[in-house]
Amino acid sequence: MPPTLTPTPTPTLTLHQTFNTLPQSPALHDDLRDILTEFIAQHEALLQQTTEHHEAIRQADPLRCDRVMHAQRATLSRIAELESQRQSLVKRAQSEIRPAPASLARLSDLARCAPESVRGNLVELADRLKSLVARVQEEQNVVRVVSRVLLAHMEGLMKQVARSLSHAGTYAKSGAVGAGAPIVTSLDVRL
Repeated sequence: MPPTLTPTPTPTLTLHQTFNTLPQSPALHDDLRDILTEFIAQHEALLQQTTEHHEAIRQADPLRCDRVMHAQRATLSRIAELESQRQSLVKRAQSEIRPAPASLARLSDLARCAPESVRGNLVELADRLKSLVARVQEEQNVVRVVSRVLLAHMEGLMKQVARSLSHAGTYAKSGAVGAGAPIVTSLDVRL
């Protein structure tokens, strides 16, 4: 009877084991650390600017609001540049990391793919960035609500002024007393 050949099972690697054995270039890890660090710095600046914007609105300081909004635009522009770098890094990682994990779209995904010696630090930076982004979003929502309240207040003041200046005291199409064109009246008192 000829000997039976039994195939040797191919070892299946878990996701964690696969990540531990990835041959990645150190430059990829350095670039990831640099991008994470810069993202964190820019989001910290944006959080500080958003808080300052809130305070400027609270104090009704239009010049300060303008300065802060200009700084926010510059910070958001830098964040957009970093996003472009992140996308390039993700594309590079997709070609370098083998076997490729299911997702490499987020920086935290890339951090989890790093060798164990640098993974902890990169994951910590990615988590810090994630919590910072959430704080920025919360503060921006507060500024949005405060801005809407201020706008409603200003509209109310404008309606009140219009109502007091209205000669005729007639209602506009909106149902509120509106200020229309000035009415010129005269009285001829000659006999």
